[in-house]
Amino acid sequence: MRCRRPGRARAGFSLLEVLIASVIMGISCVAILACMMQSQKLMLASKRFETAQLVLQLGEMAYPIPDPSQVTESGEDVMDNDLLNVSETRAEELLRDLDMDMPRTEREQMSDYTFERTVDRPPNGDVDEILRWNGGIYAIRSTVRWGSNNYGAKREELNVIKLWRKKP
Repeated sequence: MRCRRPGRARAGFSLLEVLIASVIMGISCVAILACMMQSQKLMLASKRFETAQLVLQLGEMAYPIPDPSQVTESGEDVMDNDLLNVSETRAEELLRDLDMDMPRTEREQMSDYTFERTVDRPPNGDVDEILRWNGGIYAIRSTVRWGSNNYGAKREELNVIKLWRKKP
């Protein structure tokens, strides 16, 4: 029979300790990977939103909101005015209209982005009510859409609403 020396400690780890350490390491690796995936999704969404803001700025530069005197002089209804309402326009067309030269990679990123601006109609459809109740203040909605309907992907959009007042 062997005797242990009283001052000598046991060397190494037991199998149970190694297993517990391995489980803790595995759980922490899974948590780190999940955080990295969420971070990557957030960065991609941020890039898409940044591109949408750029397209919005290009649309506002290509089709600036006119002075109210220009709209009232034309004599047509504000709701149907071509200076305020802009049909859905692709980002490539905006770049071409503005004679802007951008790197090919940025142009490719904007390939499925569109810009549109409309004057919101009142809920009941009575345009004269706008002039009577709120002094001719109209809501102008600028919309940037992106994403394709391919493979069931959802088309996203960014809406910016500005108030515009028609002079009586």
